[in-house]
Amino acid sequence: MYFESHHGNSGYPEWLGVRVLQLIRQPNGIAIYQQEFGEILDGLKSPSDCPLWLATGDKFGAPSRERPESAWLYCYEIDLDRNIFHIDGFPFFSLECLPDDEVFIQSVTGCLPDENYDESISADHYGHTACALQCPPEHKYKKPAPPTVDNSELATYQSLRCTGSQVALSDLLAISDILCQNEHVRVSLLEVMVGQCMRKSDVGRELYEIELVNDHKQLTDKQWSIAFFMASITFVPQMFDDIRCVYHPVPKRKEFTWVREDTVVFIATYLNDESCLQASVSRLINAISEQKDNPGSYFGIAFSVYHCVVVKVVKDAHTMTFSHTDALQFLPSFYAETPSTPGITALARLGHRIEHALFKRVIEVTDHMRRLSYRKTETLPAQGADGSHDVPPNIIYPPLPLELWLEIARYLPRFDLITFGLVSKLCREAALVLLRYPHVYGYRLVAVPKIPQYLRERHRSLHTARFSAVRGDIFYDVDIGMEWKNRTSKRIITPVEVGDPLHWLIVHFSICG
Repeated sequence: MYFESHHGNSGYPEWLGVRVLQLIRQPNGIAIYQQEFGEILDGLKSPSDCPLWLATGDKFGAPSRERPESAWLYCYEIDLDRNIFHIDGFPFFSLECLPDDEVFIQSVTGCLPDENYDESISADHYGHTACALQCPPEHKYKKPAPPTVDNSELATYQSLRCTGSQVALSDLLAISDILCQNEHVRVSLLEVMVGQCMRKSDVGRELYEIELVNDHKQLTDKQWSIAFFMASITFVPQMFDDIRCVYHPVPKRKEFTWVREDTVVFIATYLNDESCLQASVSRLINAISEQKDNPGSYFGIAFSVYHCVVVKVVKDAHTMTFSHTDALQFLPSFYAETPSTPGITALARLGHRIEHALFKRVIEVTDHMRRLSYRKTETLPAQGADGSHDVPPNIIYPPLPLELWLEIARYLPRFDLITFGLVSKLCREAALVLLRYPHVYGYRLVAVPKIPQYLRERHRSLHTARFSAVRGDIFYDVDIGMEWKNRTSKRIITPVEVGDPLHWLIVHFSICG
């Protein structure tokens, strides 16, 4: 459908009178304008300054979210609900304060009109189309105001005793402020996984869009899947491999999802707003109190992608108290120089806590018992595998100490390590120490060495990291997030679908002996 724009003698700059080729009206109020590159969308100072006349009547064609594939075409959009002007699916300007031609060119290309530039569009550090940093803030798109929170949504927060509302995670978990080696590894791996999501073009576009969603119920299934992946990846058994070897079930969308026996996740919005934060904390406390009758400590995670809040609920026979962190930044800026954020560190440390059901979960995701039977081995779980005995009653010698079993376990590859854990309670404890380290294709990640120079270039360190790893008793350097043609290179597939339902996030990794 074609239409014309009419300005009359408006006095606008020359670029405002360009020809618009096509309009497709979306159900959510977004109009997509497809033009040749180099042409600029009608530059309205406000949506009412320049009326539009449809050339073929007032009926719109069928909705379509397809983007032009040609390198000569770009998509320009007006979000009439939120007054945002998009380019190629990414938000750029506020319709209430569109830039003049000079600022427009500078914001879109990163160059002044009189400078030499190759007409390429500005990009963020993850490679997405993005408004240049030089753009004056008054012209940039504005995030919608937080939703109004009803007092009834704050009832739980206000009725229970809060023992701390800005508690440091180390105090919440009663752990040291200093990260141990395994925590460093898990933090770095989560940074890579988040960076890989941000780098993926369709996921990056959705992340920009999630920032503009007013309420968590308005999130699309795709957006929910991306958010839940980032919130939960650190809580699955840290086994990453081809799905034929390690299969993490894909979760169904629910308001509250238990990622561990004592930890529940709620996908929220606007956690940097105090009322929205307290309402999310209330929802988590209600979910815990409704499903967990046993006394003890439970954790809730309110997660909006851009921020996260960790809640601790302590229940005893008669009372229930809670405390929580402040809203911690989770997603790095798209113009970040480092992948580290307080939220990523917090969730990685929370996922590192000892989990009594870990060994069972590892057996499930690796389908170990079936694979053990395929090997036609006569090895079966020993009498002590359930913890009832460590040695047969006719053995008079005391069992070996845990430290010696751990030294033995360090030499075992992943499959044999799991089998080893089935032998006895002590063997299982030794195996669990090592299974808490992330495993990638059988390589156990044990340390994060200094970042090499080639990962510092072109912002690669935002989505790639080098790890020291061990397989058996041999040490390797493993680069995760980057493919090298001259090295052994494989792909890992993450446990949660992000993006199209038929596509999983694929992360390359390379080994250097």
